[in-house]
Amino acid sequence: MDRMGSRISRMNVTEEIYRIVKEDILTHKLPAGEKVNIDQLARTLEVSNIPIREALSRLQSEGYLHMVPFKGMFVNLMSLQQLDEIFEIRLQLEPFAAGKAALIIPDGKLAQLSSALDSIRANETARTNDGLQMITEMNDSIHGTILKYCDNHSLRTLVNGYLEQTQRYLTFIELTLDVDDREVEWAEHHAILQQLIQRNVNGASAAMFDHISKARRRANVHFRNTGG
Repeated sequence: MDRMGSRISRMNVTEEIYRIVKEDILTHKLPAGEKVNIDQLARTLEVSNIPIREALSRLQSEGYLHMVPFKGMFVNLMSLQQLDEIFEIRLQLEPFAAGKAALIIPDGKLAQLSSALDSIRANETARTNDGLQMITEMNDSIHGTILKYCDNHSLRTLVNGYLEQTQRYLTFIELTLDVDDREVEWAEHHAILQQLIQRNVNGASAAMFDHISKARRRANVHFRNTGG
């Protein structure tokens, strides 16, 4: 029993370290190309190196880190090619998810999404001060709900991973450039929602494809402008 308790405790610690380091990568507190100092992490978090290495190994398998022999673990660089590949995969998966969810999402949930989108657009404070936060809220509301009701756990897990990788690029763009895509993002998400409300399987899939295609072009242009 004691041995099992220790293993569960270590698993919880590993999960928390994974979450902390991943958040630092996604928000660029750990910038691309930065070496992850395992000993410093151990001192800061007051844990042994073992759960840290386990957490970093998981992040490596997800494509956030890479190992350089005899040098250590480093945050992966970002590139236009990787960004384009992420969107290319999303273009295949998310329209499919939207079509599946169109007949499943409860009416009450669709009404909540409609109110949430209207509130996001009407919130002048968010519109003025934090464009990325507004876009993130729309993504969480629309994309998150579609994935929740797409009736495919593996698809949901896979797409969520690519959404997180997309967010890493969007955060970097927001930190580097003064861009404002909120109005077009709102209009595209609103178009998806209208097709969901109408229970239009093909329409929801097409609206999602249109949104991701346009988001891909915007992200590519912005990332190029950062010098990436």
